[in-house]
Amino acid sequence: MDRRRLGTALLAFGGVGLVLAALIAAGLVSGAVAARNLSDRLETDQAQLVAMLGRLDDTVDHLASSTDNAGQTLRTTGAVVDAVGTVASGLGDTASKLSSALDVSLLGQRPFAGAAGSLGTVSTQLDALGTQVTTLATNIALNAEDMDEVARQVRQMRQDLATVATRIEEFDRTGQVVGLIVGGILLGGLLVAWVGIGAAFCAWVGWRLRRLAAADAPSDG
Repeated sequence: MDRRRLGTALLAFGGVGLVLAALIAAGLVSGAVAARNLSDRLETDQAQLVAMLGRLDDTVDHLASSTDNAGQTLRTTGAVVDAVGTVASGLGDTASKLSSALDVSLLGQRPFAGAAGSLGTVSTQLDALGTQVTTLATNIALNAEDMDEVARQVRQMRQDLATVATRIEEFDRTGQVVGLIVGGILLGGLLVAWVGIGAAFCAWVGWRLRRLAAADAPSDG
C-alpha cells in the first residue's frame, strides 16, 4: 500500500474516531449534568416527603385522639342508656304491681279495672322498652371496644409512619450514588480523551502521509 492510500485510511480512521469521541464526550457531559440535577431533585423530593409525612403524623395523632374521645363517649352513653333501661324495667315492675293491686273486687264490682288494665299495658311496654334499651347499651359497649381497637391500630400506624419518616430523613445514600455516577462519567471522559488523542494522532499521521505523497508525486512523474 502506498503512502497516499495509507494516509487516507489513517486520516479517515482518525476523523471517525474524533467524531465518535466528540459525540461520546457530549453524552458524558449531558449525563453529568443530568446526574447533578437528579441529585438536586431527589434531595428536594426527600425534604418534601419528610414534611408531608410530618403533616400526616399530626393528622393521625388527631385521629387517634378523636377515636379515643369517641370511645369514651360511647362508654358514657352506654352507661347512661343502661341506666335508662334499668329504670324502665323498674318502672315496668312497679306498674305491674300497681295493676295487680288495683285489680280488686269490691262488692262484686271492679271499680279500678280500667286503670289496672292501663297499668298492665304500660308495664308490658316498659318491660319491652327496658329490654330494648339494655340491648342498645350492650351494642354501644361493643362499639366502644371497637373504637378502642381502631385507636390502637391508628397509634400503631403512627409509629410506623414515624419510623418511615426517620429512615427517609436519615437516608444519605443518594449523594453517594450520584457521586459514583459522576466518578464513572469522569473515568469515561478520561477514556474518551485517550481515544480522542489516538484518533487525532492517526489523523495527523494520515494527513502527513498524504502531504508527503503529494510532494513526491511530481518527482515520480
